[in-house]
Amino acid sequence: MIDFFHESRPLHFIFPIDGDCLNSYDGTACGEGLKIKATVSAAPGADVSINGIPAQYDGQNYSAYVTVFPKDTVITATDGTNSDQVKVFDVRKTENKYRISSDDNILFLRDINDNKDTYKSIFENPYLAVYKRVHDLYGAKVHLNLFYETDDMNTFYENKQYFNLSMMTDKFKPEFEQNSDWLRLSFHARSEYPDCPYKHTSAMRIREDAQKVMEQIKRFAGEKSLAKVTTVHFGEATRDCTKALREMGYRCLAGYFEFTSHGNPLVAYYYPDKLISHVGDRDFWVNTEDDILHARIDFVLNISKYEQVIPRLEQIKQQPHRAGFLELMIHEQYFYPYYSRYIPQFEKIVTDAAGWAYKNGYTGAFFSDLLLD
Repeated sequence: MIDFFHESRPLHFIFPIDGDCLNSYDGTACGEGLKIKATVSAAPGADVSINGIPAQYDGQNYSAYVTVFPKDTVITATDGTNSDQVKVFDVRKTENKYRISSDDNILFLRDINDNKDTYKSIFENPYLAVYKRVHDLYGAKVHLNLFYETDDMNTFYENKQYFNLSMMTDKFKPEFEQNSDWLRLSFHARSEYPDCPYKHTSAMRIREDAQKVMEQIKRFAGEKSLAKVTTVHFGEATRDCTKALREMGYRCLAGYFEFTSHGNPLVAYYYPDKLISHVGDRDFWVNTEDDILHARIDFVLNISKYEQVIPRLEQIKQQPHRAGFLELMIHEQYFYPYYSRYIPQFEKIVTDAAGWAYKNGYTGAFFSDLLLD
């Protein structure tokens, strides 16, 4: 396991750690940069410097003020014998931005395909129409993670007729491309079942599944609609699987980075508990060894009752390291009345959440455009 906190080293950074993405709450503006207080653990009495600046000892740790610049900054600490180095990122450009993402998507595409001879627009599909309205009203940017195929085990498929993305018409490809500035598509998994499909599988399996989805997105929606970001189904995958996705062009994996009531990692890939807690308290973090950005999904809209949505958003707003970029997520199946956990207020939840973001000074954005391009 990677020593993400460098704790095996006699001298190591406490803050920031390698890969930290820093916002305004981490320091103060200094020209084009951000001045932060870097803190290091080292032996008492050591002569520690951080980026060449003598560090002050507080009886426990050593600290010095250094400036972090856009793109990335390497910070080095040394006591003349031991040293540590971290790469960190100034992500202030993502502040006051928000994105809506949705997992488990495929049914809206089957509906569009079934109605290809009658629909004049993809937004005649009732589900996509919800996102079009929140985009028009509040400038929302919307990201949909797709299954490749349906399967008979799914309780949320009213029509058991088999469908996969290769069956999707390309009639609406120009319209998908025209709207790719705010609507993007990505790989999620081959299908709903099995649960946690990439938790114990080979890189070849996820590569094959992702390739199927990516090829079809490019065919029926165009290259511009294919995102560089995804949330893997159930948010669990081996390191080899995440590296395979990176090799295929996926530069960011989003997740909850939380724990269940039983203390088990929840949508946090393969990472150890301490790192999950660290990432879960921030908007973004970069695994610098594998060159993968991770984004914190702040709120899964379908897990709360309607009346709890706005109070929960207000709570997140009070957490400075998570309130910079607001990532809102939902699942497609909750839109449909025949689903066992159907949410009648689906559209109202999405609309009110986007409206709250807009009224609180957030503008719609794809963080991939801000951080990856």
